Amino acid sequence: MKKIDDKKIKRISIEFDRSTKLNELDDTINDFKKKTDNKHEIDVRIDIMNSTLHVKRLKKPHLKLATKDGKKIDQKDEILVKHIDYQK
Repeated sequence: MKKIDDKKIKRISIEFDRSTKLNELDDTINDFKKKTDNKHEIDVRIDIMNSTLHVKRLKKPHLKLATKDGKKIDQKDEILVKHIDYQK
Protein backbone atom coordinates (compact mmCIF):
# COMPACT_ATOMS: atom_id res chain seq x y z
CA MET A 1 0.00 0.00 0.00
CA LYS A 2 1.00 3.66 -0.08
CA LYS A 3 3.46 5.17 2.36
CA ILE A 4 2.48 8.43 4.03
CA ASP A 5 5.34 10.90 4.37
CA ASP A 6 3.83 14.23 5.32
CA LYS A 7 2.23 15.19 8.66
CA LYS A 8 0.36 18.04 7.00
CA ILE A 9 -1.85 15.73 4.94
CA LYS A 10 -5.37 16.07 6.31
CA ARG A 11 -7.09 13.35 4.33
CA ILE A 12 -6.30 10.56 1.91
CA SER A 13 -8.49 8.44 -0.31
CA ILE A 14 -7.03 5.26 -1.73
CA GLU A 15 -8.75 3.19 -4.34
CA PHE A 16 -7.94 -0.50 -4.07
CA ASP A 17 -8.64 -3.62 -6.11
CA ARG A 18 -11.65 -5.78 -5.39
CA SER A 19 -9.27 -8.62 -4.51
CA THR A 20 -7.65 -6.60 -1.69
CA LYS A 21 -8.31 -7.98 1.77
CA LEU A 22 -9.17 -5.59 4.57
CA ASN A 23 -6.25 -6.70 6.74
CA GLU A 24 -3.88 -5.53 3.99
CA LEU A 25 -5.05 -1.95 4.65
CA ASP A 26 -3.88 -2.05 8.28
CA ASP A 27 -0.35 -0.92 7.43
CA THR A 28 -1.59 2.20 5.69
CA ILE A 29 -3.95 3.06 8.54
CA ASN A 30 -1.28 2.47 11.19
CA ASP A 31 1.24 4.64 9.30
CA PHE A 32 -1.33 7.44 9.21
CA LYS A 33 -1.92 7.06 12.97
CA LYS A 34 1.82 7.19 13.73
CA LYS A 35 2.23 10.44 11.79
CA THR A 36 -0.67 12.08 13.63
CA ASP A 37 -0.02 14.27 16.67
CA ASN A 38 -2.05 14.43 19.88
CA LYS A 39 -4.14 17.36 18.66
CA HIS A 40 -5.91 15.22 16.05
CA GLU A 41 -7.85 11.98 15.95
CA ILE A 42 -8.30 9.60 13.02
CA ASP A 43 -11.52 8.86 11.13
CA VAL A 44 -11.36 5.73 8.93
CA ARG A 45 -14.08 4.81 6.46
CA ILE A 46 -14.16 2.09 3.86
CA ASP A 47 -16.50 2.41 0.91
CA ILE A 48 -16.99 -1.16 -0.25
CA MET A 49 -19.20 -0.29 -3.22
CA ASN A 50 -16.54 1.98 -4.75
CA SER A 51 -13.63 0.02 -3.18
CA THR A 52 -12.04 3.07 -1.56
CA LEU A 53 -10.37 3.72 1.78
CA HIS A 54 -10.95 7.19 3.26
CA VAL A 55 -8.72 8.27 6.16
CA LYS A 56 -8.79 11.78 7.60
CA ARG A 57 -7.52 13.71 10.58
CA LEU A 58 -10.07 15.50 12.72
CA LYS A 59 -9.04 18.22 15.11
CA LYS A 60 -9.87 17.49 18.74
CA PRO A 61 -11.79 20.14 20.66
CA HIS A 62 -9.66 22.71 22.48
CA LEU A 63 -11.80 22.97 25.59
CA LYS A 64 -12.26 20.40 28.31
CA LEU A 65 -15.26 21.33 30.38
CA ALA A 66 -15.03 18.69 33.10
CA THR A 67 -12.78 19.40 36.06
CA LYS A 68 -12.21 17.63 39.35
CA ASP A 69 -10.61 19.65 42.15
CA GLY A 70 -9.55 22.26 39.59
CA LYS A 71 -7.72 19.75 37.35
CA LYS A 72 -8.79 18.75 33.87
CA ILE A 73 -10.15 15.22 33.51
CA ASP A 74 -9.27 12.95 30.59
CA GLN A 75 -11.94 10.94 28.78
CA LYS A 76 -10.93 7.74 30.52
CA ASP A 77 -11.46 9.17 34.01
CA GLU A 78 -14.90 9.04 35.56
CA ILE A 79 -16.68 11.60 37.66
CA LEU A 80 -18.79 10.50 40.60
CA VAL A 81 -22.03 12.47 40.61
CA LYS A 82 -23.93 12.58 43.86
CA HIS A 83 -27.69 12.90 43.86
CA ILE A 84 -29.00 15.50 46.27
CA ASP A 85 -32.62 15.06 47.26
CA TYR A 86 -34.21 18.40 48.04
CA GLN A 87 -37.04 18.10 50.52
CA LYS A 88 -39.67 20.79 50.62
